[in-house]
Amino acid sequence: MLTPYEPIRSLRSSAMDAPLNLTASEVNHRSALISWQPPLAEIDNYMLTYKATDGSRKELILDSEDTWIRLEGLAETTEFTVKLQAARGLDTSAVVSTTFTTGSRLFATPQNCAQHLLNGETLSGVYTIYINRDPSQGCRCSVFQRRQNGLTDFSRKWSDYRVGFGNLEDEFWLGLDNIQKIAGQGRYELRIDMKDGQESVYANYDKFSLGDARNLYKLRIGEYNGTAGDSLSYHQGRPFSTKDRDNDIAVTNCALSYKGAWWYKNCHRANLNGKYGDRRSLLYFYSDERRRCM
Repeated sequence: MLTPYEPIRSLRSSAMDAPLNLTASEVNHRSALISWQPPLAEIDNYMLTYKATDGSRKELILDSEDTWIRLEGLAETTEFTVKLQAARGLDTSAVVSTTFTTGSRLFATPQNCAQHLLNGETLSGVYTIYINRDPSQGCRCSVFQRRQNGLTDFSRKWSDYRVGFGNLEDEFWLGLDNIQKIAGQGRYELRIDMKDGQESVYANYDKFSLGDARNLYKLRIGEYNGTAGDSLSYHQGRPFSTKDRDNDIAVTNCALSYKGAWWYKNCHRANLNGKYGDRRSLLYFYSDERRRCM
């Protein structure tokens, strides 16, 4: 637990031993991990300050059990000085200090999750990506569908599938407009990961793109490899269909009949947006086979 505090001017130095090996590691453009070894003496808490070269300063009180803290929201390309001392009542140890300098981002406007990772964003979460900034830069990897618990309704109308829906930290569909624009920035491959109980399988296609809205987001995929079996090639070249936009060639409305939305034909061999069973799915596209979205 950490809380801001006001410096206590009446504290006094004592023979209490100081924390050891104060170190800064995992430094990137906006954060750093500060760690230390505790003193031998019993203490109540630690007092930590960190100061930038522009004079800005922050002060924190840390619990006696703490041996590390991650400093977040730091300024880029800035030198920081960290000072730490232990306290017990009005007594304090000697101050130990270390310095570190934050870096700069490799990608000022990240276009995908991989570029966020290369920027040092190692924590799972939701990040902003920028479309059509510099298509030549780096590896690109974007998840556009995740199903894992069946709590999100995927039997939706065309307008929902066009703009996207769900929770990016749980189940979601990224949106046909977004998928088409991102995949249109370069050459991408498609990977589908599925899990049913303890069994995991995947399908990989060496090309992936969608037509634009005028072409009803027609599916274009390349050669298959994987362990799931090639079910998606049946849907090659098909426009997208929803329960209120029937673009399949079947007599029935496939989306309505199978309670989903997909690149239906007559009707499907793959239906990963259909009624949820126990099988989890993750669909993403990427531009470098060495990198995977997790």
